[in-house]
Amino acid sequence: MDPTAERVARNDAIFREANERIQAAAAGTNLELVPFICECADERCTQIVPMRLSDYERIRSDPRHFLNLPGHEASAHGWAEVIATGEHHVVVEKIGEAAELVEELDPRGEVTG
Repeated sequence: MDPTAERVARNDAIFREANERIQAAAAGTNLELVPFICECADERCTQIVPMRLSDYERIRSDPRHFLNLPGHEASAHGWAEVIATGEHHVVVEKIGEAAELVEELDPRGEVTG
């Protein structure tokens, strides 16, 4: 596997796991907007993306999709492409070897797409 693809996939998976815990904790609250962590490939990124739980769940329904702040998709070094744009975020889809690895690392199990 290409080392950059592996690094990108593993970094994104770490942020996704953190957001899974945030989503679970927020599920029992009345929060309109939940502070999710940008799931870009930059391991130093700690920026927050506020969004509704239902919107985050739509992104998470495919293990290859990740929540990024606009411009942060560049940290994927070509292993992701923007597939949707929101008011304050973009949704990226991992491609190639990075896509294969994030599917394997998905804590939700089976691929749904």
